[in-house]
Amino acid sequence: MEDFPQAYVDTASPLVILSGLGDDENANQTGFGQDSGARIITESPECRTEQASRLLQQFVALGGNRYAAEPSGNIRCKIKCIGRHYTLPARKSAPIANQPGAEGIPIPRSTELHSPLSPLSPGSPVFPDGLFSPAWFLKHQYQVPCLLLTFFSLNSGEGSSQDERTKSDINAVRSALLRSGFKTRFAAVLISDASIIEAPEMEERLASMKRATNLDSKGLYFMPPMSSQAEIASFVHNIMATMQPSYVEYYRDLTKHSRRKKARGGPSPQASLPVGGASHSTSTSGWNVRYDVKMGVFAEFRGEMDVAERHFSAAIEELFSSEGGVLETTANWSPRWDEARMLSDSIALRLIRCQLWTGQTSGAAQSWQNYKVRMQDLIDRRGKGSLTYGWSAWEARWANIMSQLIQLAEIPTLQKSLNGTESSLDITARQVYALPEKGIAPSDRLPPFNFLHHSGYWLRLFAMGIRNRWTRALAIPDEDRVPPGQSPASTVANRFVTYDTYLVPEPHEEMPLSGQGSFDHVGELGMVCIRAVEEFEARRQIRLSEQIRLELAEDYVRVGRYSDGLSVLIPLWEESTWREDKWVTIFARVLHLLVECIKHSKSASNAALIPILTWELLSIGSLGTPEQSLDMAGCLDDWESHEHVSIHVQDKQRRSPVSVAFAFKDILAHVGEAFGCQLVLENNGSETSPPLQISSLEFSLGETKSITIRHEAGIKDAIITPVSAVALHETDDGNLQGSADLTLQASQKRILDLSIVMRTAQIFSLTELSLRVKHSRFTFTHSFAEDSIIPSSAWYFEQDGDVNTVLIPHMDTKSIDVRPKPPKMQVLLPGLRKQCYCDENMVVPVTLINEECEAVQGTVISSIVSEAGDTFDVSWAPHEEAVRTISKMEPSTESSADLLIKGPPEAAILTLTLILRYHLLSDHSTPLEKTLTVELAFVHPFETSFAFNPRLHSDPWPSYFDSAAKDSEDAPEGIIQLWQLEAHVASSVDHALTINNVELVVDETQGDCNCGISEKAMVQDEKIQPKEKTTPTFELTTRKLSLDDRRPSYLFSSLVVHWSHDGGSGVSTTTITVPRLTIPTAEPRVLCVARNTEKDTVTLEYHLENPSIHFLTFALSMEASESFAFSGPKSRALSLAPLSRHQVDYQLVVHQDIDTGSDDAQGFWITPNLSVVDSFYNKSLRVQPGGPGVELNGEKQISVWIEKLDETSRIGHVAR
Repeated sequence: MEDFPQAYVDTASPLVILSGLGDDENANQTGFGQDSGARIITESPECRTEQASRLLQQFVALGGNRYAAEPSGNIRCKIKCIGRHYTLPARKSAPIANQPGAEGIPIPRSTELHSPLSPLSPGSPVFPDGLFSPAWFLKHQYQVPCLLLTFFSLNSGEGSSQDERTKSDINAVRSALLRSGFKTRFAAVLISDASIIEAPEMEERLASMKRATNLDSKGLYFMPPMSSQAEIASFVHNIMATMQPSYVEYYRDLTKHSRRKKARGGPSPQASLPVGGASHSTSTSGWNVRYDVKMGVFAEFRGEMDVAERHFSAAIEELFSSEGGVLETTANWSPRWDEARMLSDSIALRLIRCQLWTGQTSGAAQSWQNYKVRMQDLIDRRGKGSLTYGWSAWEARWANIMSQLIQLAEIPTLQKSLNGTESSLDITARQVYALPEKGIAPSDRLPPFNFLHHSGYWLRLFAMGIRNRWTRALAIPDEDRVPPGQSPASTVANRFVTYDTYLVPEPHEEMPLSGQGSFDHVGELGMVCIRAVEEFEARRQIRLSEQIRLELAEDYVRVGRYSDGLSVLIPLWEESTWREDKWVTIFARVLHLLVECIKHSKSASNAALIPILTWELLSIGSLGTPEQSLDMAGCLDDWESHEHVSIHVQDKQRRSPVSVAFAFKDILAHVGEAFGCQLVLENNGSETSPPLQISSLEFSLGETKSITIRHEAGIKDAIITPVSAVALHETDDGNLQGSADLTLQASQKRILDLSIVMRTAQIFSLTELSLRVKHSRFTFTHSFAEDSIIPSSAWYFEQDGDVNTVLIPHMDTKSIDVRPKPPKMQVLLPGLRKQCYCDENMVVPVTLINEECEAVQGTVISSIVSEAGDTFDVSWAPHEEAVRTISKMEPSTESSADLLIKGPPEAAILTLTLILRYHLLSDHSTPLEKTLTVELAFVHPFETSFAFNPRLHSDPWPSYFDSAAKDSEDAPEGIIQLWQLEAHVASSVDHALTINNVELVVDETQGDCNCGISEKAMVQDEKIQPKEKTTPTFELTTRKLSLDDRRPSYLFSSLVVHWSHDGGSGVSTTTITVPRLTIPTAEPRVLCVARNTEKDTVTLEYHLENPSIHFLTFALSMEASESFAFSGPKSRALSLAPLSRHQVDYQLVVHQDIDTGSDDAQGFWITPNLSVVDSFYNKSLRVQPGGPGVELNGEKQISVWIEKLDETSRIGHVAR
């Protein structure tokens, strides 16, 4: 757009003039006919306060040119400051004096005056038959405002003189606007130093000014002091928002005026007659173009881009109309032809800009293409043809205009990232082209060029146009490249007919014969290509970016600008995707151009690039390059520098003429055993290229082993050489070295057969390989990454002088699993039981058998781990060592040892692991390992159950009525109670074991209670069989620390069983937790004790205890039974004082002839049933056994054991 006058291409923004806030330098520069217009002069001084300065800043910030679509309802204005003096342009031109005709009679003409810019005014630049000039656009965009804002100071300290001067100035400005004939809107802003609250008289002064100037609230604004910039910004925004409908209406009035003129069919016939000696005037089509352009520009001022688009489209159609269109009727030699073309281009530019603003992206692309086709057709028919450099320049300019419009429109989907880094979401959301607008149906398939692409696409077309322009400029004949003063007149006339010079230099200036002062096609092409590359790279279109850079580099080389070519080619060569994608033809162009630029520059800093470029050229063949230039050995012979150059490149960064394949013969090997591998080198250069000699190659297997093979001549050259066996020897650092013939003829394959021995067990893979070419001037190293080395699927071998192949029977041929050498030592566990027991001291015999062919030495490490990962103690007898050391063990011998294991306290499954690590005495560097893992299931050796019953303690209870006990210092603290704990211990072991001892241990008491055990240990060396049980019994005495303590007490105890068996190591101890025992101390109970059970008369003692602090009354009732007769109360009531115990006795005479079911029985059970009921709560108390011979039966009733009398006692009993 730089080739057009600025007024033609600037966005139409409403002009707002600020008077009284200062003066711009260019504010009073007059345009066409401005001196004769109305002058605006005010006498009030300018506002120079700080508040006025901040106000001006806000107006300037709010204004500016519109380049992108604004939010709905918001119109950005152009702000212009004029001070206190301004001259408006004249609305009408001066009248023309009547001149006499040929006969002395004045020529009649219309007395109607027209605009100074109208084709009807003789002083106009478009008189008499023109269309438009930039002056009209300049007039409305820079000279005639839509709104005039005047600013005056209103100080609280000044009187009526300031007010009168302000009133006079406002009326004077309004009168000047009225005289000018323009309908510019007016508003005044009064900047005060005090608010109405601070100076109440301000309100009256404002009202007086409104009456005197006839201004309402939308024409007169009062600005009190404002402290913050935000308040001032809000004030400015409110003014502009209030005045926007008014100045939009101003442009709407201008549109109505133009529409009325167009509807009348242009000016009157008399007014359009040629004057001033003109032969013809503007045609009707030209007048229609003027009116449509005016209405389109006025619509732009209003922000109605859709309306402006319609008017601009109508203007273009009128220009190209075949029925009297201006471009169809104007001769191409006329200056009006170029003016019409320029007007047409500017209208098309504005049309496309309106479409972009309204979101018609596909419509804008189609309008651009359609206008180009129509203009080319017009130039071919009416102009000088589209084969000139002028047309190529127009194509380039038209593409550049589209690129600039897209960038200024700021279409969201076509914006590139402003920062270097962006998220993947931004890359996905950004598009190469904008989607079509919603008005286009999905079924209407648009061609690709009708989608609006980003600006880089149009910049590429711009570069193509410049390149075509350059090509056609070079084709200008020599006679046309000479200045007109040095050429014949006929030649100059022929140039005028042949060349289209619309907005381009003449042929002798475009491409002068001397070459001096010509148009810099390559320089402009370079700037455009760089801009296009930035756009394409911002959208990840790397291939197009590289193509543009390559074409630019070719242009630089074409004109001999080799330094500029290097600046483009070196980054392209470094980052080219053609190398990785193997597009060798186009990549060869890059290499050739780069070599040519380097050789012409002869820079020592670029000498290191020559071997790399030669190496890459060898990889793709000559492709037209002389074969001698592809010799690695002599590539730097022409360079004067004697410095040795070291070069290192990676396979991903550079191409290589040598391809590398590798394979392991086997997939599995062992430590210390040799395994085979083959390395295949193949020269992929052209058949005519010289031999390539590799100085050395080095590759790594994993991270520990490096193998180097150096060149050594000696193998005869052939297309496919026999397999070369390379002998490797180990160096001091543990790596391997060897030598072989590494000279590769063109298209030759060389196979290196290697045999390797590894000392460590792991998976080895070929991770990296480096080829080194060393000469006197440089050392070149090319490194291949793991994924760049080809896995060979064939194994080469030589047979009868021929090289044959066999398929390798595994997929991953670049890896081998080297496992530890298989151990021959045996680890046995003879006599290991299937089941083990908790807390057992186990002895596990371990036997080692040496089946190796020679003596060994090593260690045996043992460990036991549970399923949860917990470890347990394990040691070797007899010194309880953690690790057993084998100093020397001869072949075919055995060694035994015992492993001591302590069983876990709870049932678990443990894993016993024995690791035998050893080595042969003859080979200390190869460790061998044997691992034995067994599971040991530990179970509890005993099944236990417990019975906890009360017993009668013989000591008397304390009494409140015993004064001696009360006063004595040795009085009992609590009630003594006796309890019996009976343990049933059954063996779970599958063989006989010995119970050495069983003891009861009280671990803890709760509830302020003392506990004592009468016998802690019972059962001495008792042997029990599987499932057999023993029943140790313990008596416990408890006593509260305080007599007033009524809380229950709790006992926590353990049963400790010492036991042993034949398979164990000594006595094992198992601790069994007894369930918590509860000792109630505040509940009444009844205990039954039987005495003289071996006599004919049995005494039953019922002890009723009341440990509470309440009086309790019980109802006692003894039931009759056929098994015995009793003496005692049948029923009675018994009252118990607090903390007291009472005994009730019954004498029972047992019937000895009771059927016991067996004559051999030693006695029998009787069931006396004494009912004890609490009279208050009406609850029964259960009678509990309190001594030996009394038990609870299955129905929870008291049963008493009665021994049978002998015959003599029976007779005496009957006699009685």
